[in-house]
Amino acid sequence: MLTSTHRVNNLSYIVVDNFYTEIELSKIKKEVLDLERFKSEPEKTSTALDKEGGVPVKTGTVVFLDSAYLNNRDKSDILNSHKKIYSSEFVDEVKEFDVIFTWLNHSNFDNTLINYYSSGQEYKPHRDGARMSTVTFLRFGEFTGGDFIFPEQNVVIECVENRTVIFPSVAVHSATPIYGDGQRVSIAAFIDYLNDR
Repeated sequence: MLTSTHRVNNLSYIVVDNFYTEIELSKIKKEVLDLERFKSEPEKTSTALDKEGGVPVKTGTVVFLDSAYLNNRDKSDILNSHKKIYSSEFVDEVKEFDVIFTWLNHSNFDNTLINYYSSGQEYKPHRDGARMSTVTFLRFGEFTGGDFIFPEQNVVIECVENRTVIFPSVAVHSATPIYGDGQRVSIAAFIDYLNDR
């Protein structure tokens, strides 16, 4: 993993390239393709709706991992490989940059969603309903676009295979449309702390 920390205006975020090892990435890409049979329309995600008009801001399709595995998380390579962001080594590194990332140490709940985007599909500006979010990009086939944006800070992060962005969920973010025959897949984890756990 190659970790870089960034601060632009009022936003701190982290970019991790080569988030998964080659072996993990191979297994995860197979899992992502296998899970396509469970895809739902974007209206199934509450954060995918415009708060004023209730109109979907996402045009891709989704799979909720916990639902797909009936809450048996040990069966998912994605969920098991993602645990590395909670390691003390990683958290110690990123909290030195900004204390906000200490939330990774105090999380007791996360929910993971796979987003599938085909040509012309996008995710318009929105906020997530958690404390921290991570988004990992996977690329299948050839396409252009699909970049990750923090519009309020004018930050564009290129959609690079096996790149993860970690940020406070309250930050407005979006994904630009893709164009071509390929498919952009993002693995989004919403990290939180629930008092009743």
